[in-house]
Amino acid sequence: MKAAYIKAPFEFELREVELRELAADEVLVKVKACGICGTDLTSAAVGASDWEPVGHEIAGIVEKVGIRVENTKIGDTVALETGTSCRTCDKCRNGRSDLCNKGPNFWLKGSMGFAEYIIVPMACVVPYSGLSFEQAALLEPLGVALDLVYTADVKLNDDVLIVGLGPIGLMALRLARAMGARKIYAAARSHSTRRIELAKQWGADEIIYTDQVSLEQYPYADGGVDRVLVTAPPAAIPPALRTLKVGGIAAFLGIEYGAGASIIFDANEFHFKKLQLRASHASPALYFPRCVELLRSGVIDGQALISHTFSLEQFPEAMGLLRADKESTVKMVMVNA
Repeated sequence: MKAAYIKAPFEFELREVELRELAADEVLVKVKACGICGTDLTSAAVGASDWEPVGHEIAGIVEKVGIRVENTKIGDTVALETGTSCRTCDKCRNGRSDLCNKGPNFWLKGSMGFAEYIIVPMACVVPYSGLSFEQAALLEPLGVALDLVYTADVKLNDDVLIVGLGPIGLMALRLARAMGARKIYAAARSHSTRRIELAKQWGADEIIYTDQVSLEQYPYADGGVDRVLVTAPPAAIPPALRTLKVGGIAAFLGIEYGAGASIIFDANEFHFKKLQLRASHASPALYFPRCVELLRSGVIDGQALISHTFSLEQFPEAMGLLRADKESTVKMVMVNA
């Protein structure tokens, strides 16, 4: 079968690889769709010490199952959790399985999502129905967006600021609107034309063009916001904190390595305004069943989010396009025949 690999920065290779035999608790999935994630772009930009497989937003069809597999069968349409909790550690048994990353996963253990097939632990397989493969590939990032909104604890009638209008930021915006936000501000650079248009369609009341005005200088209707959802690198956190009203909460999930990972903010202002800064990290993967319902019911219009589809052979070109063209790209999904 064919599978995509990354090594040097933005150096890709499509390889012919052999499929090994399944273990008793494993599932062979024919990959039908896989989305490009921001972490894929980060991996491509940094490169790897050796050739690494890539792709984790996966939907497909079960082709074969190990002898102990009971939660799915051949022919099922499935989405794949990147990893899950172990279910037996103290955290899991104390009701905090969301804090456990000791369970089965499929990271770097063979081919990943940008391939024709993938072998995964049965615990990572989530059967679903009623969605196209392209839409089902959105379940993993939608779970990330949902965790971000839950972490921020968006309440009815809150004023909310979304910083960063990538796919996760856009879905978080739509979720915040569905959860009763009163006024939503969406912040992005003015060249992100297609993303800004979708933000307006999905409920943004005002757009803040961050290349034209700073977050803290924008004239918010109530002098600030109750919640900030940051889906941008850590440098966006300090100005986002300054937009919060007393008692406000900022939730973030942006990642950067090196010097950009560190931030500085005024701890006294943070203290006297009784602010909170919360990290959202949906690992193990979370909320797949709820996300299936959000997509099926149309709360999230998955098809509207997908701006481009491409074949496995076009993977290098797709990665280059997403890197270079923030004006027309939103979500790019590989589709296998």
